[in-house]
Amino acid sequence: MKRINNDQVLDTVYDIASAAGMRIDEFLETLEERFGAETPLPEGIPEEIAEELYAAREAKKEERRKNRMAKSSEEASAEIKRFRELFPEVSADDIPDEVWDDVASGATLAHAFALYSVENELLNKRAADVNERNSKKSAAASSEGSTEPIFTKEQVEKMNGKDVKNNYKGILRAMKSWRFN
Repeated sequence: MKRINNDQVLDTVYDIASAAGMRIDEFLETLEERFGAETPLPEGIPEEIAEELYAAREAKKEERRKNRMAKSSEEASAEIKRFRELFPEVSADDIPDEVWDDVASGATLAHAFALYSVENELLNKRAADVNERNSKKSAAASSEGSTEPIFTKEQVEKMNGKDVKNNYKGILRAMKSWRFN
């Protein structure tokens, strides 16, 4: 049987945490809460010493938890400070849910908002380009149509079949402005 080294174990733990949608520290906390992090004490230790060892383990565990919380709080404060430096005009209320979803997935606030801003700007530019092209097309079509005469209802009623056929598009356009009783 092949021995597994520490790097392989660590890679596997990272893969499992990722598959669960968690950061490694969240995954390890979940494991500790679910299964406990205690190892049994060897038998034959006096009860007083066992209690002291358990108390020491608990204190050590609590200290690690406090350190993780402090580190997490410091990281959050630094991230907020960085965001305010980069985007001073943006308040928390202006940040869309899409950005908060990215932050919850592990992206930093500044990166998630910058990506959102760039994507939004690109979409707006594309929409403006399409609108500009469409307005040029519609302006050209309406200016081309203005050379055709606009017919009244009475003029069309007096036309023969050949005149109706030759002026069909103009008649259809003119019919839009007619009032039918």
